[in-house]
Amino acid sequence: MMFDLFENTRDGVRGYRDFLESKGAMEPKSWADIPICDKQSYLLKYPIEELTKEDISKAFLIGTSSGFSKSGSLFWLKESVDEEAYLRAVKELLVDNYHIDTKKSLIIVSLAFGTWIGGMQLASTLRNLASSMDSVTVATPGLDLDEAAQIAKRFGGFYDTILWVVNPSSINIIYSLIKDERSLLEGKIVFPVVGEYFSEDFREDMALKFGHKREYPFVLRTGYGSADAGDLGIEFEETILLRKFLNQNRELCMEIFGRDEAPMLFIKNEKSLIEIIDGEIVVTKDQFVPLVRYNTKDAGGLLNKSRLKEHIDDSLYRKLPDEILYAFGRASDSIIFYGTNLNISQIGDFLFSIKDMEYAGLFELREIKEQEISFFEFTIYTQSIQEQYEKLYRERLIGFLKENSKEFAAKYEKLSSAVDRELIRVKNKPIKELKIDKKHRYIKD
Repeated sequence: MMFDLFENTRDGVRGYRDFLESKGAMEPKSWADIPICDKQSYLLKYPIEELTKEDISKAFLIGTSSGFSKSGSLFWLKESVDEEAYLRAVKELLVDNYHIDTKKSLIIVSLAFGTWIGGMQLASTLRNLASSMDSVTVATPGLDLDEAAQIAKRFGGFYDTILWVVNPSSINIIYSLIKDERSLLEGKIVFPVVGEYFSEDFREDMALKFGHKREYPFVLRTGYGSADAGDLGIEFEETILLRKFLNQNRELCMEIFGRDEAPMLFIKNEKSLIEIIDGEIVVTKDQFVPLVRYNTKDAGGLLNKSRLKEHIDDSLYRKLPDEILYAFGRASDSIIFYGTNLNISQIGDFLFSIKDMEYAGLFELREIKEQEISFFEFTIYTQSIQEQYEKLYRERLIGFLKENSKEFAAKYEKLSSAVDRELIRVKNKPIKELKIDKKHRYIKD
C-alpha cells in the first residue's frame, strides 16, 4: 500500500522525482532503500507547485506553518476531505471527553490566527461545530489573553464548563489573569492544547491550580502532528493514565526510554506509516503534499505494549493498542517559545551577521520561570561591553524573529502585554567573563 504511494508520488510529483534522481534512487529494491527527506532537503528546496499531487487550484485551503526558516513560514495546501474528517474527529473527542453535547460549554480559542493552519483550522472547525450544537458557544479572542480572560470572567458563569484551546505554555499566563475569580478555579476550565511538549508533572500541577483532582486525565489533552505532516496521533485516557504511571516509576522509564521522564504517549493515526530512524520520527502519508519517509525531526519511538505486561494493571493493559507512539519533542536545534519553534543555529547566524557590535561568537539562552511564567533570557557575549548593546541587540533580535516567523510576530507583543513585561530579555557580557570550560556555542537550560 505505502509502496504504491511511493510510486504514485515519484511518477506524479515533479519535486519528488527530482529529489529521487539526485539521490540515484528512482528504482529502490526495498522500502529501506527509499531515501529519507526532511524540511531542508525537500520541502524548502522546491516550490510548492512542484510538491503537490494535483493542481494547486484544486486545494481546499491555503495556510502557513509556524516553521522557522530563512524564507519564513511555509505555505501548505489542504484537501476538503481532510477538513470533513477533522470536524468529525474533533466533535467526537469533545463529546466523549468533555460531554459538550450535554453540558453547556463555552469554548475559547486563544491561538494565533491569520493563515497559520493550527489556529485557523481549529477556530473554523469549532465555529462550525457550535452552529450545529445548541449546547456550545465559541469565542475567538486569539492571542489577546487579556480579552480572553475578560470573556471567561464575564460569561463563564452561564456555562457548565469552559474549554480553553491554547498553547500549554500560555496556561500560566491565563492563571495569572483569572486567579482572583474563584468560581473559575473550581474544576470549570479544561485545556484542549496544541503546539508543544509538556511534562506529566505540568499536567498535574495545572489540574490542582484549576480545581481538579491531580489525577484527572483531561485537564490538559493534546494531539501530535504538524502543519506539514498533519495529525499523527492523539492522547486518549488510557495513554494518559499510562504516562501517569510511568511518571511515578522513573526506573521503569529509564529502562524503556533511556530517560527518567515519561514521554508523551499517543494512539497513532492509522492513515500514516510511522517509522523510527536513529531516534527520530519518520512519516509516510498521503495528502495534498504527499510525504514519503519524511523526517519530522521530532525525538520519539514506538512502544510495544508487551513490554508493559508485567508492570501495569490488566484492565489498563487490555485497553492499550499493541503499539504506542511516543514523543519527547523536537530533536533539532530549536527552542519552543510559547508554541513557536525558534531555530538556535539561525539565531547564531543572525548574530554573526551584525558587524557593528563586536559579537564574540557565543550566546547563552535560558528559560527562566517567574511566578510560573516563562521568560527567555539571552546572554550575548561581545569583545567589550557597552551600555547601548543590550537595547540594540534586543531590538534587532526580536525584529529578526518576527521576520522569520509569522506566528512569533503575531503572538510576541500580545503575550508580553498580557503579563505587562517583555518575555524576551537580553544581557550583554564581555567574552573575557566566560568560563574556559564552556564548550558549546549555545547553552539551553
